[in-house]
Amino acid sequence: MQEAYEGFIYSHASIMRNALQEVPQLIKLVQVGPRDFSQNENDYIQKNTGRVVTYFDKSIKNRQFEGETWKKIAEEIVEHLPPKVYISFDIDGLDRKLCPHTGTPVPGGFETEEVYYLFRKVMESGRKFIGFDLCEVGISDSDWNSNVRCESAFQIV
Repeated sequence: MQEAYEGFIYSHASIMRNALQEVPQLIKLVQVGPRDFSQNENDYIQKNTGRVVTYFDKSIKNRQFEGETWKKIAEEIVEHLPPKVYISFDIDGLDRKLCPHTGTPVPGGFETEEVYYLFRKVMESGRKFIGFDLCEVGISDSDWNSNVRCESAFQIV
């Protein structure tokens, strides 16, 4: 949700903000799991409530610590989705142990089972997947992931 990343307007860190600004057909962005964000990004989210729905990692975890189930939270997330869904999955939104070469490690993140469960709930809801991308996946000498920045687990539009 950044305006630009190191001067690059169409970077992985700003693409969803650009999509919201440049694609009028994009009616809603649902972010799930952000845990590293700037004040500017947070201000943008707050100014665009309704069109941007964000489930921050810390808030999800706090709800679970208070007794809410992932099932209930996942169903609530799915309720915000439009009939046609595009998923942009940021691989380093997973727990760091699952992507150990993340350049800017941030505590928290999802387990793969949580992500699979949420995807299954989206499918069971009858919503139609129209696309999917996986970002921040690269090759390193020793592992499948060698990228630079933790953002969010995925963003559902």
